[in-house]
Amino acid sequence: MELLSLREERDHFEKELLEKYHGTLLTLRANFPGMDKRHEKADLAVEILLEEVRRRFRPVHEERLSNAEGLIYFILLKESPDEVKRIALSLEENHPLGRLLDMDVRDEEKIWSRRDFSLPGRKCYLCDDLAIHCVRAQKHKREEVAAYFVSKVETYLRQERLSGE
Repeated sequence: MELLSLREERDHFEKELLEKYHGTLLTLRANFPGMDKRHEKADLAVEILLEEVRRRFRPVHEERLSNAEGLIYFILLKESPDEVKRIALSLEENHPLGRLLDMDVRDEEKIWSRRDFSLPGRKCYLCDDLAIHCVRAQKHKREEVAAYFVSKVETYLRQERLSGE
């Protein structure tokens, strides 16, 4: 199944979760390049950030999905979408693996974005341009972007091992 139809299915699923549980939905997934985003390091990055989310919130309900979009967690929270998005933005900006993930926040009214907080779009992993420009123009080879992603996760794991010794 192609990514576009998977994204449409995910959008429908997210709306169903919100209708059932209400509150705020945080969707956590890796920002891994390519048409098939399944990769062991991408899954690991998602699991690591999931633990960070669980430290900051008390999820009401969680769902896990894995397909060509990669590993995805849907986390329903009681906190306001404004608060959840602020914390998600902080994790994206400050956690060593935060740039590698998309932490989408939505409620029954809208999807919250960086623009709601007057923040610019996310930068490319490899250059100073906006990521969306590089993706649309296919400015970098998928292999280069994937290698960057894997390297960031491996560096994080090495540093965690060292700090745990």
